[in-house]
Amino acid sequence: MGRQVMQFATTAILGRLLSPDDFGLLGMATIVIGFVGLFKDLGTSAAVIQKKHLSESLVHSIFWINVGFGLLGTIIIFVISPLVAKFYEEPRIAPVLMVLSCAFFISSISILQNAILQKKLAFNKLANIEIFAVFNGSAIGIVSAFLGFGVWSLVYQSLTVTTVTTVLLWITTAWKPKLVFSWNEVRQVGRYSLNLTGFNIFNYFARNADYILIGKFLGSESLGYYTLAYRLMLYPLQNISGVLGKVMFPAFAQVQNDNARFSRAYLKVVATIAVVTFPLMICLWAISEPFILTLFGAQWQPVIVLLMILAPIGMTQSIVTTVGTIYTSKGRTDWMLRWGVGSGTFVTLAIIIGLQWGIVGVATAYATASFLLTYPNFAIPFRLIDLRVNDLIAVLWRPFLASLLMLGVLMSLKILILPTSLASAWVLGILVPTGLITYLLASWFINREQMQELLATLGVKR
Repeated sequence: MGRQVMQFATTAILGRLLSPDDFGLLGMATIVIGFVGLFKDLGTSAAVIQKKHLSESLVHSIFWINVGFGLLGTIIIFVISPLVAKFYEEPRIAPVLMVLSCAFFISSISILQNAILQKKLAFNKLANIEIFAVFNGSAIGIVSAFLGFGVWSLVYQSLTVTTVTTVLLWITTAWKPKLVFSWNEVRQVGRYSLNLTGFNIFNYFARNADYILIGKFLGSESLGYYTLAYRLMLYPLQNISGVLGKVMFPAFAQVQNDNARFSRAYLKVVATIAVVTFPLMICLWAISEPFILTLFGAQWQPVIVLLMILAPIGMTQSIVTTVGTIYTSKGRTDWMLRWGVGSGTFVTLAIIIGLQWGIVGVATAYATASFLLTYPNFAIPFRLIDLRVNDLIAVLWRPFLASLLMLGVLMSLKILILPTSLASAWVLGILVPTGLITYLLASWFINREQMQELLATLGVKR
């Protein structure tokens, strides 16, 4: 929780200090960095976690593969940065990419250490490392922004987080690499890893086609607005579903041959996610205007409508994103790849169609395509664990209904009671606690069991 609050606060502060153009420039660079980053471990980390028995020679071999691809990624980004600048017709991108390329090699030497800690379920240690790294990155980014470094504040923030994380992973992990490499050992996990990498490539393009097209055809300022809205939508995915996903994968891998236990555990996890993310995203939809104006300022006003379009999709995707652990835990990354190709193509085509209506059209197209893919996103992987979509609905309808009741109260208060002349900060200060109290009361009456499980998970006594 500390890391999530810190990241959000940092984004809000930097949003006040930097321009949409600065965020857009980093968004352009991040697309390229993220794509090349898909190749830096070729899915080997997931293979380390999923595979029950690992030889020492395989572990050392995977480490050197990661380092090799990390170094190669740094070189490739450095070389192609002028071409990327030419593609976007934005010369400021080239030096940003050159500096950010260093992150590939830095992170590559700690990928395996991270996977080892995940396999050992050492999530408290990983969480502490992430918090410390984010704190240092936030401090560097905010100070740099105050000093007028512009987009470089975001670059320094990113590099600081990567460097501190790598150093701490080396310090806290007992395992150390040796000059050992066995190609025969690597081939044992090759099919699993390459299928996973193939899926990640198509999924990456589907998730970033909007960034690429907006940056190319609408410019850095429009991309800056879209980046902030999308980043806010991603918070529950990255910081709630993503964190639980890291815990789920090694845990599910241990019961991969028992579908009944797997299904029960999966439903329990997604129910816990929904109790938090459903009200969070529905509330964000209701308070989008005072939220943006109060925390980020009037310069970010175009983000309001984008947030209202993307927030409901953030709610559904907070659950959809968990199905990846089913594919990987069951060792069926081939299914994952085939579905990724189809769904990724569909989303990309929708975004291309929406582009002619600007960033609002892109957001609407992305949201529509994502909504249409919701059912198959669940139905296909559920076949691997003998789970029905109706079983999922049975654990999600209660937090959804409680969230809708909260929405009804918030909209009634906002439209019928609060004066339109009231300052945004006051509106936000009234709506947020009202929404929280309403949701907790509604949940206590219609979703008490899941609320009690969540409190137990958080260590709160009933």
